[in-house]
Amino acid sequence: MDIVEFLSARITEDEDAARKLLSDKTLSKSGQWYEQRLLMECAAKRRIIGIVEAARQTALATLLSNPYGEDTQWIPEALEWTTLSLNALALPYSDHPDFEPDWLTTGRA
Repeated sequence: MDIVEFLSARITEDEDAARKLLSDKTLSKSGQWYEQRLLMECAAKRRIIGIVEAARQTALATLLSNPYGEDTQWIPEALEWTTLSLNALALPYSDHPDFEPDWLTTGRA
C-alpha cells in the first residue's frame, strides 16, 4: 500500500466515524460541531493530497519525457516536498498497523 492509498483509507475511516456519530440524535451541539469540523478537515486533506499528487505526477512525467533536459533541475526538490507533504499528512495515523516507519521522515531540519 502506498502512502496515498493509506491516507485515502484513513480519511474514509474518519469520515465514516464522523457520519456515524452525527446520526446519533443524542450527540451534543459541541459534538455535532466537532464531527462537522472533522468532515471538513477530511475534505481539506483530500484536496491537499490531490494537489500534491498532481505536482508529483507532473514532476515524474517531466522527468520521463525529458530525463536529461536542462529544465529538470527542479524535479528532485519537487519530489522531496511532495513526499514530505504526504508524510506530514500521515503522521496522525502513525499508530495504525499499516503505517510505514519510513513515513516519519521529516526532511531537512
